[in-house]
Amino acid sequence: MPNEEFIPIEIHAIPATIQATVKETRPAAKKAAAAIRARKPRRIFMVGNGTSLYSSMAATYTGRTLAKSTDDPFVLAVPAGDFRHYRPSLDEHDVIVGISASGEFRDVVALFEELHGKCLCVGITHIPGSTLTRISDELLISAGGPSRVPVMTKTYASTLTAAHLLLLECFSASQTLFDDLEKSAERAEAAIKTADDLVPGIVTELKGFEHAFFFGAGSAYSAALESALKMKEMSMLHAEGSETWEYASGPATIVDEKYFCVALYTGNPKDEDTANSIKHSRQWEARVIEIGPQSVAGDWHIPVAAPLFEPFSTLSLIPPAALLAYRMARSRGHTPDTPKWRERYYAQGMKHILGK
Repeated sequence: MPNEEFIPIEIHAIPATIQATVKETRPAAKKAAAAIRARKPRRIFMVGNGTSLYSSMAATYTGRTLAKSTDDPFVLAVPAGDFRHYRPSLDEHDVIVGISASGEFRDVVALFEELHGKCLCVGITHIPGSTLTRISDELLISAGGPSRVPVMTKTYASTLTAAHLLLLECFSASQTLFDDLEKSAERAEAAIKTADDLVPGIVTELKGFEHAFFFGAGSAYSAALESALKMKEMSMLHAEGSETWEYASGPATIVDEKYFCVALYTGNPKDEDTANSIKHSRQWEARVIEIGPQSVAGDWHIPVAAPLFEPFSTLSLIPPAALLAYRMARSRGHTPDTPKWRERYYAQGMKHILGK
């Protein structure tokens, strides 16, 4: 099969990847969580860059939602490079969770090396034997098998699932939430099947566009950032991700018929504000796509079932957004399995990109 077909293969593998990670990685998550609780942590910093940063952001909603008192640790996502060079004072009560699908991202690796023995460092990676596996105090290796492409799809799902597992264990979540996390696989599979049918028709009308905005509230904000990144990486068009209320006060000022906008819904009542913004975007003559359990704007809707626990929504929202990005790329003559920008990464010394 030609290389350009690997990305859709990996997107279709996301449900099995989620299931495998829940089953195979939970023991390591339980062990790491016990080590974290033993520290009586004040703060849990989740660090990564690019896709790993957005999975960190998505996972923090689990920590925020499950925290019940001021005695529970505060969970915050920070770009790895920024945290490395401008980090706050840390002590033995702080925990750093570093996410790097490759296990080689230089800022995460350097940060763990610099903090060795000073605070607990928990690594989450997709690659056994990578540098991160050798320097982490505690380690979660996500499942789903190796990736053949530089644009992360199933690795995003697997590392995010592992991060959710870690925080569910840290906050002693009920088995109901672990079951709902595993059911993310079913929701993702249904979303992928629907997107397979709907996306080709959407792309036919949108392939000439050069600008896109993605937005959502709560955990859908992190999904918007990741979706925009996938659109940039694959189709090479300008795409931005925004939080719903930030979209209303910023990007909305320039939305017109030259843009398409994507609203991401989680099933939370606060989706009403996202719905209002997408209705306005349609009134401003942008073409609009809605991904999630509802549709209000009357353009295109890719249905995605809402989870019981909102922070898990990103796992099923991203696959149809990734398929949209891939089909847009192919319609525009790009082969995202072997993107030209990969050489730009190598030129900057970032040799960790998969699919080399």
